[in-house]
Amino acid sequence: MSDRLKEFISKHEAEFDQEPRDGHLERFKQLNIQKNVVPRKGQDFTVWKMVAMLVVILGVGYLFFNLGKMQATNNLVADNYLEESRMEMTEAEIFFSEKVATKKQEVLAFSEVNDPATQQIMLELDKLELQYMDLKEELTINSDNPQIINAMVENYRSRFSLLEKLLEQLKKANTIKQKHHVEVQA
Repeated sequence: MSDRLKEFISKHEAEFDQEPRDGHLERFKQLNIQKNVVPRKGQDFTVWKMVAMLVVILGVGYLFFNLGKMQATNNLVADNYLEESRMEMTEAEIFFSEKVATKKQEVLAFSEVNDPATQQIMLELDKLELQYMDLKEELTINSDNPQIINAMVENYRSRFSLLEKLLEQLKKANTIKQKHHVEVQA
């Protein structure tokens, strides 16, 4: 403590031991009223703390409730999208597989069993079929990857195109054989 404070307390020590005079509390309240000072009540602060806690609890509850609903909605939308994608992929698979099977039957009807060109193309078709199976397996792992779906469609197109070219060549060869056969007979 500073020396002056110690000196002041030592001089006025007797005054510190006195009880306040009668009416001291009333005079103090009167002074506060004149200065418009309202004494705080301890309960006001407690009420505000409780209101603030209630607001926080309600806010957090509201956020969790809405986040849960949003997540459920997002999951539902994603499930619907995946289901639609699977249905479209199944439809495309059926369409292309029917086209390829039909072309394959046409090719086999025109070709000779031991024709090396036909055998080579059939081997290429088998390779493309194996690639398609790999893509299909990969699609089960990455069902939302459009690159895999595009690769699968392109695989069918390649098989169909290959069969169409072979069929054209076989038809041309058949036409040439028929002309040659007619010339030989004449």
